[in-house]
Amino acid sequence: MANLIYYYGTMEAGKTTKLLMDHYNYLKNKKQVILTKPSIDTKGSNKVVSRIGNQAIVDFTINPNKSLLDDDYLEKFLNSDVIMVDEAQFLSPKQVSEFWYLAHLANIPVASYGLKVNFLGHLFEGSAELFAKADELRELTINCECGKLASQNVRLVNGHYCFDGPEVIIDGENNDVKYIPMCNDCMINKVILPNHPELKRIKK
Repeated sequence: MANLIYYYGTMEAGKTTKLLMDHYNYLKNKKQVILTKPSIDTKGSNKVVSRIGNQAIVDFTINPNKSLLDDDYLEKFLNSDVIMVDEAQFLSPKQVSEFWYLAHLANIPVASYGLKVNFLGHLFEGSAELFAKADELRELTINCECGKLASQNVRLVNGHYCFDGPEVIIDGENNDVKYIPMCNDCMINKVILPNHPELKRIKK
């Protein structure tokens, strides 16, 4: 049977670039590919867009409140050789399970790409379910500005570190908001510690 794979990493780790390369290779090899993403990801509209400028048009977007086993989705999935999902952290837990079923019951590989944690360092619902269900987990990495491997996605609003607000704000649509990859040490010292002075008691 086929597998559900999750390629995950921080912002700027090359997740979408890898997706687009994989998508190109599947098409080159004459595979019938379904490329999709959750509709909550409005960046690029109906396209998957990488930071280096490459892009591809999705076949459709996924409504967060709909089952992937509904007829309008299922017929398309069952007629494909491979399913590719960008920004998979925005899937609902139920939808992750449904992709898992498609891989194992319909024998259709599902390759998903996305973030592990939000800007607060908490798992997204979709990524939590992917870590529970995916047959393969493959991390893509990038370094923090200090040189260590980044593991967090820090939100900046008007150039200032932000540690509150809604879980999802799409960068690129709001010019005041951007995200940077950061290691745990830098996040604790630059973002968390200034907002929690009581922690200074344990800093050596």
